[in-house]
Amino acid sequence: MDMNKVAALAEIPQPSEECGGFVEDLRKPLAYCFEAGQGCPAGVTQDCLKGGIDLRLELPPEWADLQTAFTSLERVLQAKGVCRTPGAWPLRMSCDSSLGQEEFRLRISREGADLQASDADGMRRGIYWFEDQLCAAEGSSVLSGEWQRRPFVRHRISRCFFGPTYRAPFFVDELSNEIDYYPEEYLNKLAHEGVNGLWLTMYFRDLPSSVFPGRGELAAKRFAKLRQTVQRCARYGIRIYVFFSEPKLFGEASYAVPAKDAEAYPELIGGKHDGWSFFCTSTEVGRKYLEESVGSLFAAVPDLGGMINIMLGEDNGSCVAHQLGKHPLCNCPRCLKRSPGEIFRDEAELMTKAMRKSSPHAEFIGWFYTPGQRDGSLLSNQLEELAACWPDESGIMFNFESGGYTEQLGKKRVVFDYSLAYVGPSELFRKVARQVRKPAAKLQVGCSHEDASVPFIPVPGNLYEKYKVMHELGVYAAMQCWYFGNYPGLMNRAAGALSFEPFPESEQGFLEELARPEWRRFAPVVAQAWQYFASGYRKFPGNLAFEWYGPLHHSIVWPWHLFPVDQPISPSWIMKNFPEVSGDRIGECLAYHHTLPEALTLCTEMSNLWAKGCALLEPLRQEFTGDAARQADINLAHAIDLQMKSTKNLLEFYFLREEMLYLKKDHLKAMADLVRQEIRNTEAMRQLCLQDGRLGYHSEAEAYLFFPEKLAARKALLEELLSVDFPRFDLQEGWVDQYTGLQPQGKVAVCGRSLAEAVRQEISGRCGADWAAALQGDELHIAIRGLQGSAFCIELEPCRMWPPLFIAVDAQGLGSCLDCICREIPAVRYEQHTGEFRVIIPMAVFEGFIRPGFPLRFNLRGKDFSWVEGENYPSRLMHGEFNPARAGWLLLA
Repeated sequence: MDMNKVAALAEIPQPSEECGGFVEDLRKPLAYCFEAGQGCPAGVTQDCLKGGIDLRLELPPEWADLQTAFTSLERVLQAKGVCRTPGAWPLRMSCDSSLGQEEFRLRISREGADLQASDADGMRRGIYWFEDQLCAAEGSSVLSGEWQRRPFVRHRISRCFFGPTYRAPFFVDELSNEIDYYPEEYLNKLAHEGVNGLWLTMYFRDLPSSVFPGRGELAAKRFAKLRQTVQRCARYGIRIYVFFSEPKLFGEASYAVPAKDAEAYPELIGGKHDGWSFFCTSTEVGRKYLEESVGSLFAAVPDLGGMINIMLGEDNGSCVAHQLGKHPLCNCPRCLKRSPGEIFRDEAELMTKAMRKSSPHAEFIGWFYTPGQRDGSLLSNQLEELAACWPDESGIMFNFESGGYTEQLGKKRVVFDYSLAYVGPSELFRKVARQVRKPAAKLQVGCSHEDASVPFIPVPGNLYEKYKVMHELGVYAAMQCWYFGNYPGLMNRAAGALSFEPFPESEQGFLEELARPEWRRFAPVVAQAWQYFASGYRKFPGNLAFEWYGPLHHSIVWPWHLFPVDQPISPSWIMKNFPEVSGDRIGECLAYHHTLPEALTLCTEMSNLWAKGCALLEPLRQEFTGDAARQADINLAHAIDLQMKSTKNLLEFYFLREEMLYLKKDHLKAMADLVRQEIRNTEAMRQLCLQDGRLGYHSEAEAYLFFPEKLAARKALLEELLSVDFPRFDLQEGWVDQYTGLQPQGKVAVCGRSLAEAVRQEISGRCGADWAAALQGDELHIAIRGLQGSAFCIELEPCRMWPPLFIAVDAQGLGSCLDCICREIPAVRYEQHTGEFRVIIPMAVFEGFIRPGFPLRFNLRGKDFSWVEGENYPSRLMHGEFNPARAGWLLLA
């Protein structure tokens, strides 16, 4: 493989988001097609609209924002060929003050329809529900029935799909430019789907402050655009929530505040760790800063729906946010005198009060973002305890799934961060929701980290199971997305429908009801397809590495390597430091949570089940030839099918390659067949991308992960792989044994039967420092001399193409084993001996990953010393700075 051509793959210019892209799609009005899927479902009031419809409105004048809903209703009637005619079949709309907030009552019969609500929001919901009954029936008919619906998830908060993230690497602030991120037709789609809130990002540093004079220079401009956004969205019943993660750390980073900003108030710095200073909210000036920042925002824009603030996690820099877990980082003397629950409660009460001074009906939601917590852990117990102190008037939000356990292939796996594939919830979420007054859920409605390069994953059955639990637990608010997972369509509609009572009695009934307005008589078939999709998607490996690093997101555009290149996998969510093309280090997608054969088994099952759903949808193409939206739905399912096949093929290709190299089994024919399949998959995806500008875009990365030009270039590389690399491959060449370590090159160390027998290895850059290793029973002992008072790390790669086990030892001799937060492993031990420090590693850590009879890759390094010298990679989440080229060999025998 010509690596210059691989590098060129990363340089192909990104396509336009506007012309032919998803922005154009978002700006299109909702389309209604009654030429397809015709049939007469049960409950239809046939031909009642043949003579037209008479809208009889008895509504308060202050419900003027309903004009957008009336305009929508007119469109549906026009598409259906129904005219407004005085004296015709009546639709009576009136106010009934006995109904609750956003609640409506609708009755449809041959004699007419009656719709009541107590507020404009409820009437809007009722109008959209009536539209669905129009769409579900053919011709001049409407589906009859009686419904009374009220929300239990009262705040259903999504985000603008193409709104900028306002963070690295682009730092585009939507409130500081003139771009319209909220087109009318886009808002109309969201409103139809039940979304009644949108969040956008701000920072306290954007706001005026007496604590930090000079801030807020552009505040007036930001406030003006924010007010404009609030007013526009309100016409569709949508409120704006401002998202923060405050207060920030003090330090030198894009997500921190410069340390010099605290010079006037040194008491703001409560503790320090590794170059960072923490913001003390137990000081009067710290409290003043929180109160003043929130108060100034809501005083300037009082019609905001509220604010969401990360209280713990991400880049929150408060002292208390760094005082939990096994290894708390902050030793602030003021905050340590108080319990974390007391401090978090104080912060929430302070910000809620400041907000409601100008906006009495606004919601404050405190988000405890702990993607790496595990049910039953110390951190989990601490979070449960602090939630018990939370104030009743404020919402408290946890990730719905993070820390839960799922069983796959007979093993218990921990689910971290967000997941649409895993139903959940975690036990922590259950416990917190049961003990607080206003529980909120952070989940991903449209798509999650498993696959965020498509607009949404059509698995409404998974949402049914999630929302069923949310209903049982009384969840009052849902943040439906991160920067991704928010594209309009099926999954938003499902979440909106599931947020109301009465909750659907069965998943089957819900799915058919959800499908009927768009698929009409084919609703049962489509519901069955969705069930196959959901069953397949639940097979997704419950593995954070497999989410964050793909390959489902974009393996469809990765080059493949027959000859190992030992190149890293690129993050899916950010285009920074690493090229937009991934290499062959397949283990970086799995870490120590799944073996390669396990992942291949699960992805094969996932792909096979998904294909069954596609087989049900494919015949419907001819039934919906004139319906572009339904054609797009079928194409989307096919695109995801291609992604799954590509992922399965990728795993199988590298499984076969590594087995071929280690065991000298000739798999070339099978591997070549996989390449041919992948060439076809790549071309098929290219054709779909030419038709659908939504495909390939990752809205957190703010870029396309794959697109037609890149797919074409990838196809050419695969063709070159077949024509050039396969013919010249020779399994008997010397480089094969060098690769596996049978004939190791570079630095080599050999384990002794005891540390006394082991040959010691000098550590470059530190005079007199050395290390030795011994395999004693089922434990690997590593003894280090001459590094007293110095922090260092040990990196152990169990087999080629796998991330290392990373063991960090600080200057005080405190050790910790980082396993990519993916698997609970037998404890690594640390011992101080006279003149040396020892690390004892159970070999069970590497079970399923180490290859018997072959050596490990090893390095020991610190700030200015290393056993194997070289450059580190730019740091990546989970994988740190590890560069596989900066490692030697450790022979176990």
